Amino acid sequence: MYPLKKDVNFPRNQWYVAAWSDQVGPELLARTILGVPVVLYRTQEGNPVALADRCPHRRFPLSKGKLIDDQIECGYHGFTFDCSGKCVRIPSQSDIPASYRVAQYPLVQRWEWLWIWMGDPSVADESLIPDHRPLRVSDEGWQPTIGGHERVESRYIFLHDNLLDLSHLSYLHGSTIGGPGIAQTEAEMKQDERQFIVSRFIKSDKVEHLPLAKTLNMTGLVDRTMIQYFFPPGLHSTGSSFHSAANGGAEPGKPYGALRVNHAITPETENTTHYFWAFSRNFGLGDQQLTESLKADIAAALDEDVVGVKYCEAMVSLGGIGPEIHARSDAPGLRGRRLIEQQIELEMNIRSGLSK
Repeated sequence: MYPLKKDVNFPRNQWYVAAWSDQVGPELLARTILGVPVVLYRTQEGNPVALADRCPHRRFPLSKGKLIDDQIECGYHGFTFDCSGKCVRIPSQSDIPASYRVAQYPLVQRWEWLWIWMGDPSVADESLIPDHRPLRVSDEGWQPTIGGHERVESRYIFLHDNLLDLSHLSYLHGSTIGGPGIAQTEAEMKQDERQFIVSRFIKSDKVEHLPLAKTLNMTGLVDRTMIQYFFPPGLHSTGSSFHSAANGGAEPGKPYGALRVNHAITPETENTTHYFWAFSRNFGLGDQQLTESLKADIAAALDEDVVGVKYCEAMVSLGGIGPEIHARSDAPGLRGRRLIEQQIELEMNIRSGLSK
């Protein structure tokens, strides 16, 4: 599906964020992930559970049933399933075939996120959950803050494009988090087996008009270091650190502070996406008023992103779009697409080998 070159829309043998930890409790929560309806809940011991949200009897959503002693009773005919997905009760008969069950999906908590594996459960390796260290959510001297969760009416790749091409900050976010020097700064890229890192060093940037500049009491020109981590297919950590510009700054070299914004991107369907975000900072620790101010500023910028990708989705959905054109600043985004395509290719090759 556009803009990927593959017919398969997303890799499944990967970990995706399914929910914030506090979204899942002793109630049934319906959520669609990678085009599959899933029901989430916690057992009485607090363990998170993810099951397919279709009763195999007549496809009634289990999320519309009742949770009784860690088991889901279907609201249509009373078929009951335990937390492994096994059918344990049919009101009209005592014998239950072993094949009567729904899929169970591995669900693991890391930090405040619940990560789900929608592919082959036999290869679900918890060590493949992205490294959270670059997110600065548990580092001494940093304060993490949960942002929110939004359902975005856009295909997930458009959000990846947006997050990997920060040249748009100078325009789409010109009055919130952007600066004129970002679009003109070339990105440096490197990658290893688990992550893709994009760095930009913006010298003597003008940021005094930005809300964050006021928050950090930045005056004059600023040197800004921007480092992004992408863990395909679904996690980004984008961050900026600010110093008074070595050339033209009010207090050359003075550190103002650093901020990281973390984005978990999970496809809901082909054309809709779950967007989870949080941020961490190393300044003003414990200042609740500052926390709320930063949260509002970041939310305003992310709202601009959401509007932007929704516009793109609306235009693409009309068809007849023709070939894409690219600029040098698209290199990180195109690399990100390719990394996801490689994950899809690997799964297709494995399935092809098994079928043969």
